Amino acid sequence: MLFVLIGLWTIGLLLLVTDPKRLTTRWIASIAFTGGSGGLSAVIHDYFMPSFYEQGWLTESVAAWMFHAENTSSLICYYGLPYTFLMFTIVYHPNYSIWPKRKQWLPWILIIPVLLSFIFEPARALDPIPYQYVTLWTTPFILAGIVMLIHATVKERNTFLRKHRMLTTLAAAPTLFFALFTLYVLPTYFGLYEWWRYNAWVIGFTLAVILISSFRYGFMGLQISIQNQKLDYTLRAITSGTTILNHAIKNDVGKIRLFSEKIKSEAHESDPAQLVNDVEVIMNASQHIYDMIYRIQGQTQEVAIRPEELQLDQLLEQCVAMLEPAMNHMEIVKDLRYRGKLWGDKAQLTEVFTNVISNAIDAMPQGGTLTVKLIETKRTISVEIKDSGTGMDKKQLKQVFDPFFTTKAGKKLNFGLGLSYCYHVIQKHKGTMDMHSKLGLGTSAFIHFPKKKGVGPS
Repeated sequence: MLFVLIGLWTIGLLLLVTDPKRLTTRWIASIAFTGGSGGLSAVIHDYFMPSFYEQGWLTESVAAWMFHAENTSSLICYYGLPYTFLMFTIVYHPNYSIWPKRKQWLPWILIIPVLLSFIFEPARALDPIPYQYVTLWTTPFILAGIVMLIHATVKERNTFLRKHRMLTTLAAAPTLFFALFTLYVLPTYFGLYEWWRYNAWVIGFTLAVILISSFRYGFMGLQISIQNQKLDYTLRAITSGTTILNHAIKNDVGKIRLFSEKIKSEAHESDPAQLVNDVEVIMNASQHIYDMIYRIQGQTQEVAIRPEELQLDQLLEQCVAMLEPAMNHMEIVKDLRYRGKLWGDKAQLTEVFTNVISNAIDAMPQGGTLTVKLIETKRTISVEIKDSGTGMDKKQLKQVFDPFFTTKAGKKLNFGLGLSYCYHVIQKHKGTMDMHSKLGLGTSAFIHFPKKKGVGPS
């Protein structure tokens, strides 16, 4: 079990050093440390105590200290492993950010069964834990965690992120499922107490998955890479940053061109009020270019969010108005019921809504219906942007959030980064974004923001 102890604690330490601020990293590192504590207990019992006895160092006080360390390490594994696993799967789930505020009490509620375990006495003198009671709460904890991991993987729409979720599930689910039987079920119901030793083989599989995926794909932010991988990552980051900027400039230059032509035609009609409105649209578009340049400059690897209080219905109205000249022969349906405020980055969210609406317009070259909805649910503020256009097949829909994927490859100035960027921005706002589409029946984009002040001041 020595390699289990070294392997798990090394992975846990590397994860914490790599990204100590991320909640999911801290919880999965906790799984590694609590699981490794079981290895430490076995190492003390199987190696240290016999070795100390042979050397004549196992005095009564040393033996008592070692027994206490062995027992403590064992309890940390038995009680801590199911708890940290379930907490990791909860915070790792993509819907965690939109759960209600009371989720902050969840760690304290779930630890209650753990603490109650200390009240019960083991049925046998040599048993490390009261198996009958502990199995009652560890079984649902571990099974619920496995179900949440699988659900999170299935729910993920970004194929790149889905690959990482699949690797995480492959690394964690089989090992915890096996541990459920060897540590709890078999001793409780079948009187088999030594099967925990076979955990070493399954943990070896887990460590192999983590090691291989860390070299090739990265695991939970842990990336073991060589120089050419770093160079490739840097080049892609620079390309992504400049492409996002080009995408924003392309959209706003298009708006400026459309409204310049509109002003030119309206000048003959001498409608001052309309001219003023159109000039304001051009000014807003030019300001947006400036804001996006300011955001992207020096931020090739990360989207910078600068939150302010926004009136989301007004922001959507402005985005629709800026693209209205391109909506020839289209019916626009606006259902903006939510009139409250939201904390968010105005420039980034303007770019998100403009991208999605532009995609909807492009999907309806012969005209159709564009629907923009803004509603409030119990937990979220939700935006739906729907078109009645060409739609996408299942294969395209699976790749829609992937960087550099596009269904408009034949068009100039299309970089295939719009929806990938949108997805990232919404995640930065602690929200979720999803797409529903059927070929020939149109596409709906759903954006959900948590009702709490996700990125604003508390």
